[in-house]
Amino acid sequence: MRATALAPLFGVKYGRAFLSLGERVIVSFSGKKVYMERAQNFQRVKSFFGSELAEIGYDGVVGTAEFKRVYHDLMPVQRSRVENICGDQFQNLIKNGSIICMGIAYPGHAIESIDVRLCDGTFNKDLWNVYAKEYHKLNRVLDMISEKIADQFGGISIPATVEGIVVKNVEEYYAMTVSHRVVAENAGLGWRGKNELVVNEKFSCALRFASVITNLPMIHGKKVRVSCKKCKACLEACPFLKNKDKLENYREDCRRYIIQLHLDAEVCGKCIKACYLNSIFSKRFKLR
Repeated sequence: MRATALAPLFGVKYGRAFLSLGERVIVSFSGKKVYMERAQNFQRVKSFFGSELAEIGYDGVVGTAEFKRVYHDLMPVQRSRVENICGDQFQNLIKNGSIICMGIAYPGHAIESIDVRLCDGTFNKDLWNVYAKEYHKLNRVLDMISEKIADQFGGISIPATVEGIVVKNVEEYYAMTVSHRVVAENAGLGWRGKNELVVNEKFSCALRFASVITNLPMIHGKKVRVSCKKCKACLEACPFLKNKDKLENYREDCRRYIIQLHLDAEVCGKCIKACYLNSIFSKRFKLR
């Protein structure tokens, strides 16, 4: 038998070359070392985030996604936004970068305060504003923690949201921000629900997110399989969502509806409440 025929029995094909047993051990050890470094870095970030949450008495989730994958999943105007944020670091981040995604869960009472009705059928604005005030609070806390993580581990923080801006159409808003939902999906923190929010297996879609772009070597999450199945709880709670395939721009319809609510924040949350309390996973979900 010729030596070329024996080669696969004594080595493993690696690219165009063959590695000996000793070389395979070195490659294996090197790969394990890299994985351990990435895992340790993620654990450091996770522990830091956990300690920040414990200090304020909130629950949440954290994960990491490959920068390149997130970038390609964003809409074009948001890719441009990312390029501007990253500046000269962009090309290196495309090759080696990660995005840390952190989410903080709303407290249960804030979600339950959404769209509570008075005896005459009108909504209780004071109660609904409990949710609106919590929205502002979570944004501030997420911005603070994301800045701390960016300083501690090296990176660029992306705020939870851009508040206080005036737009004539919802599409004007897209270019001003980066979709944390896309980051959260790629970090494995949940699946995209029928209400277009990220549904986490524990906290439902009752989460606010912020992100940090970093060159720190990290392990990356994977997208979670969509699990809504035949559940339509969120669709039944909102006529815009229920008819989103028939409307010209249901997001703009939602925006206009939210504005006329005149709450303390431009929020609604009815689909979040429906998912948390009435979905097929309601017994699994748990907010503090």
